[in-house]
Amino acid sequence: MTPRRLPIRQLPVVLPPLADELLSSWIGRHASFYGVTGGRLLRHYALEATSLRELDLKLASHDQRQLAHLLRYDPYVIRSMTQSRGRSHPAGLIATMRPMQVCRRCSTRHWAESATHGARLRSWMEGWRLGCPVCGAPMIDARPFDQLVRPDPANSLLASVAEPARQGEQIMTRAVHLGRRGHPLLVLMRNLLLPRKSPVRGGSFADEIPRLLDVVLPGYDRFLYQFYPGFKRPGTLLLPLSIRIPVLAGVACVASQPDHWADRLLGAVSEIARPRFAECLEGLMAGGAWRRGLSTIRSQGAVGQEKSSHLLAYN
Repeated sequence: MTPRRLPIRQLPVVLPPLADELLSSWIGRHASFYGVTGGRLLRHYALEATSLRELDLKLASHDQRQLAHLLRYDPYVIRSMTQSRGRSHPAGLIATMRPMQVCRRCSTRHWAESATHGARLRSWMEGWRLGCPVCGAPMIDARPFDQLVRPDPANSLLASVAEPARQGEQIMTRAVHLGRRGHPLLVLMRNLLLPRKSPVRGGSFADEIPRLLDVVLPGYDRFLYQFYPGFKRPGTLLLPLSIRIPVLAGVACVASQPDHWADRLLGAVSEIARPRFAECLEGLMAGGAWRRGLSTIRSQGAVGQEKSSHLLAYN
């Protein structure tokens, strides 16, 4: 017979969660407040997660209920603070340990208060973000190497794609929340960095690999060669901001007119990658739930001109 678990005592003091805060960050701040480690807090309350970060990536139903009772919060609010949002997190788009980017404004504000010192936001781990969803400030690269090699924010290519990149960020946000229905957009973002099957005359540089994105954004190969010589497409989509901006602009261009780009892109992609990419483009042309929000995103372009200035000063 399985012994009954005694009900856990609720925490006497509950710290309010911050906007966009990760569940692991919120629980970690409670651990610091009560003078214990995060691991000890997890064990004391018999949670299944073995680390705080595991709460974000695969929150068990038992842990969701335990935390809701412990913190006197709605279970759905608890779930919404994770990066799974009730489903598996988007493969390759979520940093598992260290942030790819941070909002300097939010980070400075939280760092200054003892109760919020060291807080970490969800958007800092998400590989499609350009601007902070909390305050609207530009994100900055968080990893030292990315900071060292970043190009001038006023670079002509980055400046020219600022607005479509902002739209691409909104499209990807919607795609991630749609789960499987948004999968074609995740595939599109990944595939735009695929090699072209043959270089365009005058478009390749030494031994550099010509990219599919250059078909959509002419000049991208030159940009990549200038600032990231020897760049290899990573196994994930966790890209430095200066590479992410053109990729998101490409996503917006192709997603808004997939039938216009289909023949050109399929003609340029290698044979081994063509079947899956064709399936992706067919999914985009078929429309679906994600396209219902696309017209809204595009109609916000005029309103977003002022906000898009953060893309020109992303670092």
